[in-house]
Amino acid sequence: MVVCVPVATVYREPELVSEQADELLFGEEVEIIGEKGGFCHTKSDYGYEGWVIKQELFEKLHDAAFTVTVPFADLHFEGSDFRKCPITLPMGARIDVGFSESEKNYGFAVLPSKRIYYIRKSHIARIDAVKGKSESELREAIAATALKYLGVQYRWGGRSFFGVDCSGLCFNAYRFNGVNIWRDADIDRSPNLRRIPLEEAKTGDLVFFNRHVALYLGEGEIVHASASEGFVKREKIFENENLMKIYITAGTLF
Repeated sequence: MVVCVPVATVYREPELVSEQADELLFGEEVEIIGEKGGFCHTKSDYGYEGWVIKQELFEKLHDAAFTVTVPFADLHFEGSDFRKCPITLPMGARIDVGFSESEKNYGFAVLPSKRIYYIRKSHIARIDAVKGKSESELREAIAATALKYLGVQYRWGGRSFFGVDCSGLCFNAYRFNGVNIWRDADIDRSPNLRRIPLEEAKTGDLVFFNRHVALYLGEGEIVHASASEGFVKREKIFENENLMKIYITAGTLF
């Protein structure tokens, strides 16, 4: 099954008043574990479980080869008519896109509902385009992705430009560059990460605190979704005494 709405809330329990655990983006795949009261118990392709409204899931038609690369991308009924915009997809959404010589600036997206819409070519890229980067290129790309979220509001369990939490920010920065890490702020749940001293951290590495995680930018600077201040910001880590009091370790994929 795949997500068929721009952003699907993942709940801890099968009820709308339950805590938000995560968000799934359009086109992301899930395994259905069970159903209850109009909800599906799902497991994402990165191993995270929770409950999603059943109507927000659809049978997969094709493997999605493209992903949205801008904060929001509109889908149109006709490529040249941008005045009609029935759907807006967030960055990281996965879609099946085709192209024709008659549409210079647009591709046509085939949705799980079998409806066809148009999307600007400049708003998408092939999912596999991130492959083959050197370590330094990947580190810079991860940091650049995280910095796109500067100023976005903090939202517990969020993974989109509507709102993002600390681990959602770091997770997206890696996932949108072809690498999955664990979704929560817990280095021990990410088998592909290893602990390193903060002094050895480089651009694109992670910095873990008690129930918090940030992305390291180099030269003592981090970008993180701050729950206390309510938005994504960059700052000098050693100048924030409250963060340093709860510092645990840095972590690296490389």
